[in-house]
Amino acid sequence: TAAAKADATAELMIMGKKLMGSKVVRVTEGQTVELRWTADEAVELHLHGYDIETKVNPGAPASMRFTAHATGRYPVTMHGHSHGGGHSEKTLLYLEVHPK
Repeated sequence: TAAAKADATAELMIMGKKLMGSKVVRVTEGQTVELRWTADEAVELHLHGYDIETKVNPGAPASMRFTAHATGRYPVTMHGHSHGGGHSEKTLLYLEVHPK
């Protein structure tokens, strides 16, 4: 059976380690949200505040689906390794959850 349709859906594309298009997704508290990701290379994403992580591979879209229960502004970061061998984190997008 198909999952129920999300209240808010965003189609997000990462190319060259950069998000194409808008850098903010705005939703309302209580909504079911789906962030659908595609990328031109393998990336690991983390939605802070909600502690949702996903891996996106080229040709294999991934999604983050959740109920927006906490209001505020939360970054979605891309995790990887810097050229110096250390861990790096780059903010791609902000999720803004507004009160009802």
